[in-house]
Amino acid sequence: MSADSEPTPELLTIAEVAKLFRTSKSSVRRLQQQRSIPFLKIGGAVRFATSDLVEYMQRVRVESIGK
Repeated sequence: MSADSEPTPELLTIAEVAKLFRTSKSSVRRLQQQRSIPFLKIGGAVRFATSDLVEYMQRVRVESIGK
């Protein structure tokens, strides 16, 4: 990799995202099918960029209403 090229994003599988989110694989598939989280299709396989997942988690975060 040369100095001016962008780093390759880390890609995760549905199972890895489910483990990260501590949810089921079917929940991750549902989010993907509803287009709630961005994904890539590579040779028929679904992959998720970690940067997209971080953005998704920030977007859906519910802030507390405490003082």
